Amino acid sequence: MGPLGALAAYLLSIGIVFRDTILSGFDLGFGDRTDAIIEISILEHWRSVLLGAARWNQPFYFHPYTDTLGYNDGYLLSGVVYSGWRLWFDPFVADTMTALTYKSVGFVAILWLVRGVLRWSWGAAILIATLATIANNMFLQSIHAQIQTLALLPIVAGLAIKAARAETSDQGRTYRWAIAAAAMMGLWLVTSFYFAWFTIYFSIAFVACWLWVTGRWRSAELARLFHAHRRTAAVFVGVFVLAAIPFVLVYAPKMLETGGHGFVLSYTVQPTDLVNTGERNLLWGWLVRALAGMVHTVTPAGSRLEKAWLGGEHEAGFPLLLFALTCAAAYRLVRRRGDTGFARVFALAIVISWALTLRIWQVSPWILVHYLVPAASGLRVVLRYQLFLVLPVLLLVGTVFRHRLTRLWRRRPVLAAGLIALLILEQINLAQPAQLSRKAQFAALDAVPAPPTECHAFYVVVVRPGEPIYVDRRLNALYPHNVDAMFLAERWRLPTLNGFSTFNPPDWNVASPEAADYDARVMAYARKHRLAGLCRLDMRSPAPWRRVTTI
Repeated sequence: MGPLGALAAYLLSIGIVFRDTILSGFDLGFGDRTDAIIEISILEHWRSVLLGAARWNQPFYFHPYTDTLGYNDGYLLSGVVYSGWRLWFDPFVADTMTALTYKSVGFVAILWLVRGVLRWSWGAAILIATLATIANNMFLQSIHAQIQTLALLPIVAGLAIKAARAETSDQGRTYRWAIAAAAMMGLWLVTSFYFAWFTIYFSIAFVACWLWVTGRWRSAELARLFHAHRRTAAVFVGVFVLAAIPFVLVYAPKMLETGGHGFVLSYTVQPTDLVNTGERNLLWGWLVRALAGMVHTVTPAGSRLEKAWLGGEHEAGFPLLLFALTCAAAYRLVRRRGDTGFARVFALAIVISWALTLRIWQVSPWILVHYLVPAASGLRVVLRYQLFLVLPVLLLVGTVFRHRLTRLWRRRPVLAAGLIALLILEQINLAQPAQLSRKAQFAALDAVPAPPTECHAFYVVVVRPGEPIYVDRRLNALYPHNVDAMFLAERWRLPTLNGFSTFNPPDWNVASPEAADYDARVMAYARKHRLAGLCRLDMRSPAPWRRVTTI
C-alpha cells in the first residue's frame, strides 16, 4: 500500500461514481431537468461575475429584485472551479468536471487527513477515502450539487486538528492553521449553506461533549480555558467573521424577508432512514424493496404517506455492515466511563448530534435545534445530515477497528480481503442519478433564437413545445419554464422576470404559464415594478419573440 495503491483506488472510485457519465461519452451529467439547470445557471452567474459582466450577488433572474443570490445556495467556490473548466468546455460538461474536481479533491484531502494528519496507515487512509468517495447515500443524492462540497470537510477537519496540536508548541503555526480553517468555513457558507452549517453544528456538539466529559463546563474552568486560548480564539473568530461577510450580506436580508423554513417533520430521520440505501443498492436493495412492498399495502404509490417513508431524500442511509460497525464502535467508546480521550468525545458527538435528527412517529428532538440554534431554520432537509456523517462515521469505525483489520490481514488475508470487498460492494448502487443529457438540453435550448436588441428584460411562456409533463402537474407548473428562463438569462446576460428557487421574491407569481391569466399576472407585475422594454418568449409561436407594452 502507498501512493500507487491510492492512485488505483482513486481511479476505481471515480469509475464507480462517474460510470454513467463516462459510458455516455460525457453526455449525461448529475441532476435532472430542473435542479441541475438551476445549479448551472448559478454557476454561469459566477462566470459572468469573474468576466466583469454581473454583480457578485445579482443573478439575471427574478428581475427587477436585487441581491437575489440569497434565495438559493450561493455556489461561490463551485462557480470558481466551474469558470475554470468553462475555458475548455460547454456548461454541461463543465458542470460534470466541477463535480469530478470536488470528488478528486475530497479523495486526496481524506488521504491527507487520515495518513498525514492522523498518521494512520496507508491501508486505512485508502480504504476510508474509497468508501467516502463511492458512498451509497452521497451517490444517490448527487443530483443535488451542493453535496459535492463535502470534499471540503476533511480539509477543515485537518486544519482544525493541526491548529489544536500546535497550540502549545508553535503559536505562529496555530494562527496560520486557524486562519486557513476560518477562511475555508466562511467561503463554504456562501457556497453550500447546508453542509457548512452541519460542520458548525457538529463542532458545537463536539466541543459540548468535550467540556462535559472533561468537567470543564463549570464557569471557573471555562474562564481559565478561555484565558489560555484567547489569542487563537480571537484570531479564528476574527477571520471567520471577515470571511463570513459575503454570506451575511447575501443571506441575512433574505432570511429576514422569508423567515426561513418552517419545521418540516417529514424530512427528519425516521428509524428506517438510518439504513435506507435505495431499492437498487447492490447488496441491500432487497430490504428497501421489501419495505416499499409493506408501505404499498396500506397506501398507493405516489401518496403523501409513501413520500414520507420512501425514495427521494429518504435514501440517505448507511449500508448494513457499515452501520453495524458504526454502532459497535460507538458502543465500545461511549461506555468507557471516565475516559476523557478524543475518541470517546468524538463518538459521543456523533451519537448525540445524530440522535437529535431522529423522529419517532410525530415526535423529533430536532424541533429544539430548529428553534434554538441560530440559522437552523435555513435547513429544510435534516436527512442530509447523514451525508455529512459519512466521513465522521468512517473515522469512528477506523478508530476502533483499524488495528484489528490489520491483524486479520496478516493472519487471514483472504478473510480480510473479503471483508474489505464487502464494505466496498455494499456501497455500490445501480441507480442512475446522472440523468441530465447534454445533447437533449442543447437540442432544446439552442433552438431558441436570441432576443431582439430592443428587449431589456423578458419572460417565458414555453421554451420546449410538446415536452412531457415534469413529474406531476403541480411541479410542471412551477419548474420547466422558470428554470429554462434562468439558464437563458445567464446565457444572454439579459434579465428575466422568471426564476424558481428555495425561496422566491415576495410577489413572485409566474407559475402555470399556460393558464389563461398568466400574461395578465406578468403584466400586473411589470406595471407594479415599472418595467420597460419587456419581451415575451413563446416557442410555440412562429415568431417566438414579441415586445409587450406594460403601460
